[in-house]
Amino acid sequence: MHPIAFVDTETTHLNAEIGDAWEVAVILRESDAVMAPATDTEYVWQIRPDLTVADPESLKIGRYEERFVVPVYVEAAFTGYEGGPIVPMTRAQAESAILSVLRGAILVGSNPGFDDRFLRKLLGPGSAQWHYRPIDIATLAAGFMWAHEPALMARDPKPISSRWLSRQLGVEPPDGDVAHTALGDARWARDVYDAVTGGAS
Repeated sequence: MHPIAFVDTETTHLNAEIGDAWEVAVILRESDAVMAPATDTEYVWQIRPDLTVADPESLKIGRYEERFVVPVYVEAAFTGYEGGPIVPMTRAQAESAILSVLRGAILVGSNPGFDDRFLRKLLGPGSAQWHYRPIDIATLAAGFMWAHEPALMARDPKPISSRWLSRQLGVEPPDGDVAHTALGDARWARDVYDAVTGGAS
């Protein structure tokens, strides 16, 4: 069985040909045995980006100026310890760690194709060792809603809104300080996925 990687990236631009990922979050769901309960492990890295071509609106949405915490003397850091230490590392170390976590996993996210493009750029050619078919939580939720609430889906004009679909499943989308953080959005993807599938398995 493939592990599941709930992923999100914060980027300096909406176009991966121009911008870079500066924050990567992964919640890796694994099970060591067929009947063993799955475990979720959270990872977050920040990587110093090239800001010369950055889109100011993209930086504002991700609150780059407020949240970027990589020490000035290094290229990257592990920032996944909430309230804990920031672990400096080289860019190569961060890339290697991300590759290791994502190897063989199925990516799940809100528009994971977006994250896939930025991850491929960050990690380099031939780096995409994750499963070739990611799962988009909006598509997953829409399919579930069409199966269980077809009348609602037929009359409501917003079935493609991931936030609207999330609320129909009882999952409140990230807001406030959590909104547009890589980990906050990865947790949201996980919660929507679990609402549809019945929980960690």
